[in-house]
Amino acid sequence: MKEENKKPVTLTFTARMSALHLAMLYSFMIKRIAKGYSTAEASFLMGYHIDFIKQKEELKSIGFSFEDIHCFRSAMEEISLRAMTPGFEHQNYTKNYLLTKHIEGPRIEHKMFRIEEDKSEALVFQLLEENPAYIRYQTAEKENAAEVKAILNVLFEGRLFFSPQTPLVIYQRCRSAIGNESIEPRYIQTALSELTKKNDFPKLKRIRSNEYGCRYEKVFE
Repeated sequence: MKEENKKPVTLTFTARMSALHLAMLYSFMIKRIAKGYSTAEASFLMGYHIDFIKQKEELKSIGFSFEDIHCFRSAMEEISLRAMTPGFEHQNYTKNYLLTKHIEGPRIEHKMFRIEEDKSEALVFQLLEENPAYIRYQTAEKENAAEVKAILNVLFEGRLFFSPQTPLVIYQRCRSAIGNESIEPRYIQTALSELTKKNDFPKLKRIRSNEYGCRYEKVFE
């Protein structure tokens, strides 16, 4: 069970990056938060390792490749790639930046500052999101997880996994079956993990792919 009453904590991260990289990061954060996804959920839907987006947002890894942008666009279910391309007037300069991440109760506040030549800090953007570690209703949490697990087990017994499936497609199928557009991807992620860890066959195998990130396929031996 996750704790709801942890003490507030503020994390700080610094990096030097171009205005273009900053604008792209901001665009990604806006899209993710608007969808209500945690960094782990966004990474999962992309088919990437679970900390991929977190490392980007905490300035531990700078920049996105074209493949990253494509996978993120698909995960956010954006039709046009143009929606993922920010429009900054000055894209050539490189500056030092400071990001603060304040976690308190049900919310997380992100503040990005540009470090000026005189060492002063200029606020570039500020974003708020719900804290995925803060669970208000434990009973509803367990019921939602159980419902998703049941649906995924039905899909597993069917023909869906006879061919490799991306996390996004699996999420969309579960969402459609449940009839709930706001179901959290983390429930699917947990249920998929359980199906890959079965002691007997058939079970799911997680397949790495340069094109798709990762996919899940049913194996019988």
